[in-house]
Formats: sequence, C-alpha cells, structure tokens
Amino acid sequence: MVGEGALEFTITAVNPLDHETDIKRLFVTHERADFPSFFDRAYPAGVRAGGVSWVGRDRAGQVVMHVACFPQRFRFGEREVVGSLMMNALVARPYRSFFPAHALIRRAKRDTQARGDIDFVYTDPNEQAKAVMDMCGFTRVGTLTRYVLPVGDRRRLLDGVIRLFHAGVRVVTWRQGEAALVGHPAAEFEPARCEAPSGDSPRLRPYHSSVRYAMRMEGYPAPSDWWFTLPRNGDAGAPAAGLLVRGPNAAGVADLEAVHRDPGLPLAGLMRGLVAWLRAKGCTRLQVWTVAESQFAAELRRAGFLPREGAASILATALTATGEAVLRSVHLWEITSLDCDR
Repeated sequence: MVGEGALEFTITAVNPLDHETDIKRLFVTHERADFPSFFDRAYPAGVRAGGVSWVGRDRAGQVVMHVACFPQRFRFGEREVVGSLMMNALVARPYRSFFPAHALIRRAKRDTQARGDIDFVYTDPNEQAKAVMDMCGFTRVGTLTRYVLPVGDRRRLLDGVIRLFHAGVRVVTWRQGEAALVGHPAAEFEPARCEAPSGDSPRLRPYHSSVRYAMRMEGYPAPSDWWFTLPRNGDAGAPAAGLLVRGPNAAGVADLEAVHRDPGLPLAGLMRGLVAWLRAKGCTRLQVWTVAESQFAAELRRAGFLPREGAASILATALTATGEAVLRSVHLWEITSLDCDR
C-alpha cells in the first residue's frame, strides 16, 4: 500500500480483460462514456499483441487509476524495433495530485523496461499529464499536428479559389507527376497487402495489420472507408502505395488514416490522384495527423496541406540503445493518428 490516510493505494500490472468491469466503471464515472465501446474493440487484440494495464486500487479495492501500454512494431532503417504506446491514462478525482499519478507512470515504465522486448515508450498526453511524464523520464520529441488540405467547396467562388490553389501546388511539384490510384471499398480489400513497410528507407515506419484498423477506427470497415492503391507494374501482390481514407462525412471532411508507399514515391503525386476522387464525392477538406518536425510533414506541406490548431506534444522515453536512436531521429518518423492515442 502506497500513500497516506485516505489516499492510500496499491498499483498492480494486470490483464485488462480480467478487470474489464472495474476499468470501464472508472472511465464511465469520469465522463468517458465512449470508453467501454473502445475497450471492447481495442483491448482484446491489444492484449493478444502483448498489451498490459496497470491499475491503482484504494483501500476498499476500487480501481482509482489506470494506464495501458500496447506494443507497436516499426521498421527503422534496416532494424525491426518495438515501441509501446502508453494510452488511456486516467486518475479518479480524489487522487489527481502529483504523487499518485507519478507512482502509476513510474511503475508502468519500470515494468515495461523489465520485459526486455520494448525499445521505447511514447504517448501524446494532455497538458496536465505532461508535467507528471516529465518527472518520470519522458521527454518531448515532437508535436502531433493536424494538417488540412483544401479539396473543394460547395460555393462556386471559393471552389474556384481552391482550384487555383491546387494549380499552384502542381506548378511547384510538377516533377512528381500524378499517380493513377485505384479505389477499393475497405470491406472488399485485404489490408495484409499493405501491412509491412516496403523497400529500404531510413524512416521509422509502422506495421499495420487489419486488427489495428479495427482497433483505432470505430466500425472499420465502414461504408465510408476506402483504400486507394497504386499497382506495381501489373503485379497483383503488394501495391507500390496504399492510402486508407475515411469519409467524407456529412460536413465534407475526410481523414487520411494511413499512408503506405515505396521509399521515394512522391507524396504530392499520390495526393493529386486522391483529390480528384474526393472532389467527385463532395469532399471539402482532407485532414491527417503527423509529427510536425518530420520529413513526412514537410512533404505534406509541399503537397498543399496546411497546419491547423490542436497540436499535442509527443513524449517518449528510450528503454534500449535502439530506442535512443529512434528518439534522436524524430525527423524520420512517418506516422499518423492511427499510431497514437488520438
């Protein structure tokens, strides 16, 4: 038992599936009514992949704290590395002081390092949690930023302005051509073709299985989920590129959820082919989250994407020498919100 008096608590590492009711109750009673459906969708697969939760219980045995870590595989240059996404951290109101939260995060980090199979832990916490993470050895490595590409507008004048905007982008990036993308409803597409990063690249690129899409995207594959692929010279195997898009929604906004492509394949050329399809569907904006300090974000900006509000710090801590190399190279990260707690 840690703490004093009414704030005594015990922290243990658990299989979250064995404590489902207690964990869900903690979230629901703290204005997170959406959490139970996320738990049902994400946690069984997360546990199968090695995910663990840490819970803090008070003297009466009630769960008053929770945090989870789910492993995520990446390819970093020629190396296979494993990160652990720290997510769903929540502390009950009476325990929302520095010491309980610090004890929870410190224990989760210590246990994760003791596993021996995780290279680094990363997270995108709120500002309140950031101060605690700083004291547990986490450092800010980048900024998770939303980028928006204007696609069209139902008002003729503004739509004309957007057309001129894209014409200007084409002039700047004319050498990158236009990719002939093929659209597939996600329900009819086998994402295993895009699971592993392709080719040789120095960048940090994630592995994505069909399970991850179902975990991070509610209802996947939904009717509005589409894969856009660039065939590789008639080869029926893995395509040269695969883009996963959700939407557009009723407001005309579409989300670029995942980008898989051969190294050196220009992003601007892929976007030109995608924009034509999105305009025909009544899309007004295409948005994507990524690390602002990365080369991938710079490519997005050259393709016409504009940074918007809502940025969040990405904090991380290295557990191995390989993890240290990854954190020193945030400019090489090529991730989206699919790989974060967002």
